[in-house]
Amino acid sequence: MRNAAIFYEADGFQTTGVRLLGRQAAGESFLKGYALHANVDKFHCLTDRREKFLQFQQQVAGYRGQPTAYNWVHPLRLEQMREAGSVFYSGPGITPFAWQRRYTSPSDFSLCGLTHTTCSYEAIHSITELMTGPVEEWDALICTSQSVKKTVDYLLDNWAEHLGERTGAKPKVRVQLPVIPLGINCDDFLADDETEAYVRKFKTEHGIGETDIVILYVGRLAAHAKAHPLTMYQALEKAAQKTKKKIHLVQAGWFATPAIEKMFVEGAKEFCPSVNAVFIDGRPKETRKCIWHVADIFTSLSDNIQETFGITPIEALAAGVPVVATDWDGYRETVRDGKDGLLVRTSAPMAGAGIPLAQRYQGGVDSYDRYVGQVSLFTNVDTDHCAEQYLALIENDGLRKKMGEEGRRYVRSTFDWSVLIPVYQDLWQDLAERRPDNRVHYEHVAAPLHDDPFALFEHYPTDAITGETVMTLQVGAKGKVGRYLSNGLGNGVAHLLPTEDKLEDMLSLIENNGSMTVAEIAEQSQIKPSHMLLFAGWLAKMDLIKI
Repeated sequence: MRNAAIFYEADGFQTTGVRLLGRQAAGESFLKGYALHANVDKFHCLTDRREKFLQFQQQVAGYRGQPTAYNWVHPLRLEQMREAGSVFYSGPGITPFAWQRRYTSPSDFSLCGLTHTTCSYEAIHSITELMTGPVEEWDALICTSQSVKKTVDYLLDNWAEHLGERTGAKPKVRVQLPVIPLGINCDDFLADDETEAYVRKFKTEHGIGETDIVILYVGRLAAHAKAHPLTMYQALEKAAQKTKKKIHLVQAGWFATPAIEKMFVEGAKEFCPSVNAVFIDGRPKETRKCIWHVADIFTSLSDNIQETFGITPIEALAAGVPVVATDWDGYRETVRDGKDGLLVRTSAPMAGAGIPLAQRYQGGVDSYDRYVGQVSLFTNVDTDHCAEQYLALIENDGLRKKMGEEGRRYVRSTFDWSVLIPVYQDLWQDLAERRPDNRVHYEHVAAPLHDDPFALFEHYPTDAITGETVMTLQVGAKGKVGRYLSNGLGNGVAHLLPTEDKLEDMLSLIENNGSMTVAEIAEQSQIKPSHMLLFAGWLAKMDLIKI
């Protein structure tokens, strides 16, 4: 019972589409790791069409390179699942499978899901359905980080409290919630002749000298949904002003729209003019293999509640590249501060401040993209601290090499699929042992889910912005509010902010007093304290104040 039938849709396990998403990269990496390291006699596939099964078979065979037995399980023939033992679904929504399972017997096989994002309407409802759906104690939802586990526990407890109020009895969660990180195939990130040729050509084409420093970001280029680039740009500009080395910022990814591309390109020109900003398409296979080896430093300043694990930092470490990342959600569980990378402080308004954001999303006023984007714009990544972390690695060749080597060893021993696939199989074995020996049959056949994001994700940042948080003015900040309100990198929450004049008045108050707390500004500006928490987050995000 150390096997599972993989629920297969090509979109979840291949990265050949125009829209390359993190879940697809993670799914493709898992399937390759499973094909190489599962050590099973047969590969089971759960899917509704034969052509999908043949596609699964072809993909697995391409990884294994040796004859293998395969078994197709159709959703209407779930009694065949007894041979596989478990269903693995690369998402949290295992409850529909639990309902399907009741047509045979709930004890015939186990269900195993996997978390990705935990803040979308669909993800939240998939998770909370575990409370009321027919899942059992021999089922599991894998949480990819302790951070994810805290969010899942919070959601389930929120929903249980609501159900208890409605029914008089607070239900308990039956499903197992193990923490198992995502993995990678470390050998995919080793340098070879192809890589070295790519690096030489790339550096020549972009005018990168021998002593220059290349900072690399890999991922979808979307300020609202991945990592807001403003801190990266402004921190690199501050670092560039303090070093004699030429800095190149390579952003390898893709833009969903021309408008987003324009925002990034023009933002880089405006906010880090001393840095050579290079944008390349990160989707081609050659780029995804080789681009890591162009870099001296990898950076990912995630500030988005959509992020839960963050696989690119461990991919960079596998390539021997030290990382500068935010002290944020799963990043702090993969990047070891001071050992193989450096973490940057983050802060967000304390729990209670984000109810307006949650209400707008729940009510359909704001789309999912707008919701997560707005939360990001109220979440601060410490620009000065980030610049210090960049500079520490820019100026120290030996430290970069040491961290890169340490990171490569660490990732291979901790996150390689050769290590993690047996952990998955241990889980499936444990679930099998929890199933009853006899076949079980049953006779019968508004807001808790949209809580304040700064409560639901209050464990993400380094610090919370509270009424007692002290604010000081950044040098040259006066008169610059309009600059950010008129720029696409800052005006995404303009409809939730006071007027430009009101914000400038706040900066004047801080300047006149030397420093002020958030509560003091709220009182003197006659602003609701919870609103001022948001405004403080935005002002800090724009690097107009320091907190």
